[in-house]
Amino acid sequence: MKVTPFRVGRSRDVPLPAAVYGSASDETIDIIMFMFVIESAGTRVIVDTGTLAPEYVRRHHAYDFARDPEETPETVLREAGIEPDDIDYVVNTHLHWDHCSNNALFRNARVLVNRRELEYAINPLPIHERAYEKLPGLQAPWMSAWDRTEAITGEQRICPGVTVVPMPGHTPGSQGVLVEADNGRYLLAGDAIGVYENWDSGDWRQSVAPTIHTNLIECYETFEYVAALDCEVIPSHDHRALTSPLFQS
Repeated sequence: MKVTPFRVGRSRDVPLPAAVYGSASDETIDIIMFMFVIESAGTRVIVDTGTLAPEYVRRHHAYDFARDPEETPETVLREAGIEPDDIDYVVNTHLHWDHCSNNALFRNARVLVNRRELEYAINPLPIHERAYEKLPGLQAPWMSAWDRTEAITGEQRICPGVTVVPMPGHTPGSQGVLVEADNGRYLLAGDAIGVYENWDSGDWRQSVAPTIHTNLIECYETFEYVAALDCEVIPSHDHRALTSPLFQS
């Protein structure tokens, strides 16, 4: 079992209240875009596929997005000796633009998306249309791999030590990936827990939902579910996650 985080860009100086519901902090943070690669028993899994080029992101979204030349998805993978065509599965934790825009890069992969997420992404509420890029003149990025996309429900084990788990609330079909490594259990949490400020490992009731959510009650049901998994949580956008023991082997 090996899990590798790859930085593929960052949104700079984002107000913390944009990530932590109800926060009154004046702190700003960089929202890191990660792709995670899991290698287990000869199977390679990508968890989330990042964004398109910075110019595209800045044109269509209200973020100061930056990506160093060496941070393109193709570059970070090939520097690690991984060819995109060698990926077996893509797991999208949800279908917001910053988690699925490079699905088409992985031409031989099965793309696993929660069924509720697919249904909502096709026809989201107007306030969520930009997040799903359901906009005039644009094709939602996840549709570029439509022919390889599979709708899943509930918990689904996809290879030894790797299980997709439902985590609704941030979006209707948000999901995470539970990894059972030699040194413990870890959860790649997607935006259900986007930064460490969302999660209280001592008491899930004290956790704070992400600011962007479709169902606040489901956010807290997900927190309770995560607590029962008895695992270390890896937020999707927090640079501090890089210090996790999961990535040190």
